[in-house]
Amino acid sequence: PCLWQVKVALTLLKGDKDILCIAGTGMGKILGFWIPLLFQVNSIQLVVTPLNLLGKQNTMSLAKAGIRAIAINAETATAANFSVSATL
Repeated sequence: PCLWQVKVALTLLKGDKDILCIAGTGMGKILGFWIPLLFQVNSIQLVVTPLNLLGKQNTMSLAKAGIRAIAINAETATAANFSVSATL
């Protein structure tokens, strides 16, 4: 990871600030948000993506790493998907 990705991850792990990460396409913004998931097993991380496809890709990549994830969009916004926090 790049230094700025580590800074994003450390700030998220510290938990005392909200994060807005602005970087160009393909710069690796999502890695800064994924790193904390490795250290906070029973946490919920909300990452907003501008495209349904990005949400789906992120969900599949996290699943390959053994991290539970769900992409919420118009098709998947069901009561069952919003109750996922009850299982943590």
